Order: sequence, then C-alpha cells, then structure tokens
Amino acid sequence: METANSPDKGVIDLADRVLKELLKKPAFKDGVRTVLTNVDPASSRQLIRTLMWQDPEFFLALISALPPIVNAAISGIDELLIQLREKMSPLLLHDFLLSMASSVDRDTLQSIVKNGKGLAVDLFAVADEVLKETGKQIITGKESD
Repeated sequence: METANSPDKGVIDLADRVLKELLKKPAFKDGVRTVLTNVDPASSRQLIRTLMWQDPEFFLALISALPPIVNAAISGIDELLIQLREKMSPLLLHDFLLSMASSVDRDTLQSIVKNGKGLAVDLFAVADEVLKETGKQIITGKESD
C-alpha cells in the first residue's frame, strides 16, 4: 500500500496528475496566460517584506521548507535542460533563449549578482561541507577519497 510519503505520490505527483487534466481545458490555459501577462515584478520586493516582517515565525517556517522545494526545482530544471537539449534544434533553442534573455531586467539582475556574491560564498561553503560527506566536492571542483 502506498503512503502519502511515498516518493511517487507526493504534492508534485498530485500537481502532475491535476495538470494533465487541466491542460485539456482551453479555459484553464487562457486563464494561465492571463495571469502570466499580469505578473508585476516590481511588487515582488514588497511581497518579500510582507512575508518576512508581517509574521517572521511563518516566514521562517516557509524558509525551512526550502530543501524539498529546492530538490524538486533542481530535478525539474535538470529534466527541462535534458528536454531542451534533446528535443529542440540548436538554432531554435538559441533564438528562444536570446529572446528570453533580452526581456530580463538587467538592473535587477546586476543587483542580484552584487548582493548575492557574499551569500553565494557562504552557501558554497555549506554545500561543500554537505558534499564532503558524500566524498564529492563539486563546488570547488575537487573530489576527495
């Protein structure tokens, strides 16, 4: 008998099964397109401040859920990259990525790079510690025995 904690029967599996059905409905796809055309990046900073400071305990609980979310995102991104490289022509992929990159807010991207450097050093050190336990230090490019 499968449990709620079974690797294939979690929240992502549920989302996949529900999405398979929803994608058959044009109204759902139209609704998603409408939502996506109304994403307002400028409001994201206020949303983060609200989440952090309106209820710090709740925010920390959300942050503590990041490891499984990050693992799901990493797995999903890996599959996305595999699918893009295997199924799209290099020219189509190049043009698509160029189009996406030209739409990115460069000032905010530059700010993220500047503000993220110190945090990245700390995160990489922690990642190296975790990877050292498995004998692989991918971040520094070294493999230990």
